[in-house]
Amino acid sequence: MFEKFKSWCRININGRKWPLLDFARRVVMIKRHQYVVRMATEQDIKAMVDIERAIYGDAPWSYAAFQIELRRPHDRLYLVIVDDGQVVGFIGMAVDWYQLDLHITNIGITPGYQKKGIGTYLISTALNYARYTQLRSVSLEVRVHNLVARKLYEHLGFREREIKHRYYLDNHEDAIDMAADLLNKGEQK
Repeated sequence: MFEKFKSWCRININGRKWPLLDFARRVVMIKRHQYVVRMATEQDIKAMVDIERAIYGDAPWSYAAFQIELRRPHDRLYLVIVDDGQVVGFIGMAVDWYQLDLHITNIGITPGYQKKGIGTYLISTALNYARYTQLRSVSLEVRVHNLVARKLYEHLGFREREIKHRYYLDNHEDAIDMAADLLNKGEQK
């Protein structure tokens, strides 16, 4: 009975079919360096947790949390970027089919690969994917003190919506909720 209900739910959300989120594997050039971008698999989870641990000291997301996310192909999409067989970055996205919003749940780049254009590429890919799937917006949260990321997001067309007080569990830092409005093309850069 539950499977029948899930099947029914997939059929019609906001007047359209609820698709499986998909992304074709591709080879890309970022600042004259070749990478592979593909959908994340369960075999990539350890690398994603390790990247978060390298960035934050303690991984905010557990192995189990990533596992649950990857098992939701109708509203979650995780991409990894690979260099010479090693995962060096990733981005997680969640689709809200009711609000037609693509929410960037997390993004991480191995410290040795930061400032090489990979983050910009992944965020731009999320924006393009949202346009392709006819979503209205892309949203994310960023730490108030993460000025580098905030500047990047603003450059890519994100605007501040609100402050979420004590949002982050590790240090209770505030987050800035940001969004890029895909319907208002005049504001996009």
